[in-house]
Amino acid sequence: MIETPENAIYCLNDEIGFVSLIQHIGDDCTIVNSARVSFGKQIKSIEDKDKKLIKYLLANKHETPLEHNSLTFLVKCPLFVARQWLRHRIASINEISFRYVEAAEEFYIPQSFRKQSENNRQASIQGDFGEQEEHNKEIFDLAVKESYLAYKKLLAAGVAREQARAVLPLATYTQYYWTVNLRAFLHFIKLRAHKDAQFEIQQYANAMLLQVESIFPETISIWKELNKT
Repeated sequence: MIETPENAIYCLNDEIGFVSLIQHIGDDCTIVNSARVSFGKQIKSIEDKDKKLIKYLLANKHETPLEHNSLTFLVKCPLFVARQWLRHRIASINEISFRYVEAAEEFYIPQSFRKQSENNRQASIQGDFGEQEEHNKEIFDLAVKESYLAYKKLLAAGVAREQARAVLPLATYTQYYWTVNLRAFLHFIKLRAHKDAQFEIQQYANAMLLQVESIFPETISIWKELNKT
């Protein structure tokens, strides 16, 4: 796995999964300048009239000026989080391959377990398992360890990595670079930071928004106001 960057934010309270904004292009001025290019105007600092323009663009869904920038993240997350993440297709991604490298013994183990929502097939609710909670953790932990043991035995027997990896659980950590423009990023945040999104991906979305807020402070502030995030 790639070394953890200094500015990484750990997302799942296990000091394994993280997200890190490793590079960016553009700022609030880029959005204003791309919106006003028709008039041949350009700014170098944000004024009140520029904030009003950004608010108008966001409120009225005139969002193409938000596309003239770039955000690149290094992400380390469980496979089940990554598979939700990759449904957002307006982005570029390059992921570690367990065909080329051996998977590390790194798994996401929930600190607590949730129950299935009775009125939402894809949602969960706070669990109250009592003494069963520790047993749930034991079952989960045993399952991932047994899967990894099987993986290692297959590799030791000479089985190709591309086949042996099939026994790894969805709790296995993967890692990838994800590059996206601000418009697509905010769409991701709107869906994945929502209270009805899966808890684990919410943690990544909130951490990413915190990092991007320092790059686009005015735009993110206005977007939050409009979306009550």
